[in-house]
Amino acid sequence: MTKPDSRPVEARQPSPGVSLALPQELRGVAQLIDAGRFGEARQQLDRSSDQPADLLELMRLKLSVAEHVLEPSSAIESLLSFLMADPQNPTALELYRELSRLQYSSGHSCLSYSHPPPPLRDR
Repeated sequence: MTKPDSRPVEARQPSPGVSLALPQELRGVAQLIDAGRFGEARQQLDRSSDQPADLLELMRLKLSVAEHVLEPSSAIESLLSFLMADPQNPTALELYRELSRLQYSSGHSCLSYSHPPPPLRDR
């Protein structure tokens, strides 16, 4: 019997850039995700409990989107809490850009995410 993780799956890939802000171990996870090797990425994430919790969660979001378990728009909603806590978090910013590009390229971008509302006019 073949394990579900061992068969090739067309990955819903954000751009294959790997953040240098990630520790080496989590960079390896990101590379596995980008290569579509989700089972290995999940196993490595499970073995990475000594890594910062916020970075682990960001990698789980990336994996969930790549596996088509989570829509990019839902992942962006979760990602916003990271950015509200630390607007300069380089890993969160990079993942936000990747997910935004993915959402745009799939034709599912939302103008409310990419454009501020027009200024109010006095009447």
